[in-house]
Amino acid sequence: MKRPVLVLATAALATVGALTGCGSTHVTGSGSAPAPDPQASASISKMQQEAQERWQREIAEADLKFPEVAKLCTGKSTVPPTPVATAGGEGGTNPENSKYAENHAYLQMATLTESQRCRGEAHAARITAAAAKNTPADETQARTLMTGLAYPGAVLSAYGDGVHFTLSVPGSGGCLTGVLSGAGRIEVHGAYLEGGCERPRGGH
Repeated sequence: MKRPVLVLATAALATVGALTGCGSTHVTGSGSAPAPDPQASASISKMQQEAQERWQREIAEADLKFPEVAKLCTGKSTVPPTPVATAGGEGGTNPENSKYAENHAYLQMATLTESQRCRGEAHAARITAAAAKNTPADETQARTLMTGLAYPGAVLSAYGDGVHFTLSVPGSGGCLTGVLSGAGRIEVHGAYLEGGCERPRGGH
């Protein structure tokens, strides 16, 4: 699955320390930190700039396709999100809490910006309204519904209480996960740091 641009940019930020350390010279016993590798730093900066430019292009394209969403969310903060752990509880001094957080680290998500949350909620409202008028009974009907709403890339799965879906919000970097019904059962959330909007499989 195509990873949201903002998640890729976040991953680039996370690798700065590792890359800058690779070309450094360590002096045993000197007590001083290794000097950063200028070439690695320049490479990271270029990656960040390219990701930001691509993200801005995707937002512009999405705004043209979904003008009603753009109208609602223009002016909202677009500060890039910082990844945080959302799967585990507070670590504190309890080793069991730390162990739980470690085992569920694969469920960490990127934090949504104000703009991402606004866009996600606006798209969720569009989908809910359409599903309320014509609730799909199977994946074929759900595909027709989502394609008609301009979400051809939605991942669909019919089971249990209806047709479930996962969607990368156009031009946002955020995600929608829920059930196609008129009940508004859609969650707006950040992309998983492992990549994509679908809940990853993992843990210990």
